[in-house]
Amino acid sequence: MADQSPDPWRLVWRSATSDVVLVALLLAVAASVTLTAWIPQQPPADEAYARWFSEMQARFGQATSVMRVLGLFNVTSSPGFRVLLALLSGSLLLRLIEGVDRLWRGYEPNEPRGVWRHISGQEFSELLDGLRRRGYRVISTSSLFQVDRWPWSGVLAVLIHLGGLLLLIGLLLSHLYGWQVRGLVLQEGERESLPGDENWVTLRDSDGGLRQSSGVVAFVQGTGPGVQVSATNGAGESLGLLLSPDAEPATELNVALTEDTYFAIPGAELIVHLVPQSEDAYTRVDVQVYSSPTGEVISERLTDEGGHTAFTVRDISLTFLSAPYSRVVAAHNPGRIPAGLGVMMLVVGTVGGLVWSEQCFWLREEEAAIEAAGSLPFWLQPEEEVA
Repeated sequence: MADQSPDPWRLVWRSATSDVVLVALLLAVAASVTLTAWIPQQPPADEAYARWFSEMQARFGQATSVMRVLGLFNVTSSPGFRVLLALLSGSLLLRLIEGVDRLWRGYEPNEPRGVWRHISGQEFSELLDGLRRRGYRVISTSSLFQVDRWPWSGVLAVLIHLGGLLLLIGLLLSHLYGWQVRGLVLQEGERESLPGDENWVTLRDSDGGLRQSSGVVAFVQGTGPGVQVSATNGAGESLGLLLSPDAEPATELNVALTEDTYFAIPGAELIVHLVPQSEDAYTRVDVQVYSSPTGEVISERLTDEGGHTAFTVRDISLTFLSAPYSRVVAAHNPGRIPAGLGVMMLVVGTVGGLVWSEQCFWLREEEAAIEAAGSLPFWLQPEEEVA
């Protein structure tokens, strides 16, 4: 009778769910991520790209162009890395299906596997009672007993594979629908619109308290100096202030001093130049007042400690109050919940697997001797094997 050829689909399934394939994929992903620590990755901001690229040319020389083509400067977004993650997701999914099937089938006893060996130590009934106290399941099948960790060993394996899948799904959701905005400059009470229909962030107070729309995560990256300016004429009327030619005049102007800044007082034909002394939030500010359109310097003052001051120029009263700014990072990460659940499952499954290892063995009593087959715990190993 001719030998039947093996089922090719079964061979593919066994290969895809094998430990060797899983370890190889994990090592490839780990190596790719480690590579990003050695090779500086392309910055997301366009304004920093030219400087970064010149540094890479100085560091890697003629190899820079080849590394760029290979995607080594953008590893996590390269097609090769995405293929690795797709293969890893497929392997985890197949292993999850196999694990659920094995968990279901594990309810029934299996045929003994391995070589029967004599073990010594105690009475058969006492041994079975001791195994039950250690958390093993003991099933009687006519002339022998099956001892295993069902269902916990199978559940923990399913948790590991499901956790890995949820983590990858979270990363995919964040990559497709997530965003991050860096370098937002906000002063107290200022509200900034973010990507999306109704996303926003606002600075509640100068101490860095933030409020943001649902689903947005925001934090303060740093602070810097700023002032709130107002001007009145001799009659006590408030004057409009302009921070840029196309801006609407404001009677109270909040200025974040990220650099030297100018603003105009059209009603008094004055230009004011603000120069912070340092990047501290409450640093002193050098105030220079110019006549417009001649450009003549008609006054120069230094604010008090904390940024406060008030003085009069050409019958115009200028008042400066400290209004530090905060540099804010805002992000929307729709995959954080499945990713967080995935990490929790991975931790529980891994730690639990160390305690509830997947062991299955069989015991029988033959002529007043105890024999065992399968994967035995170390404390049940025959004395000659332990030695």
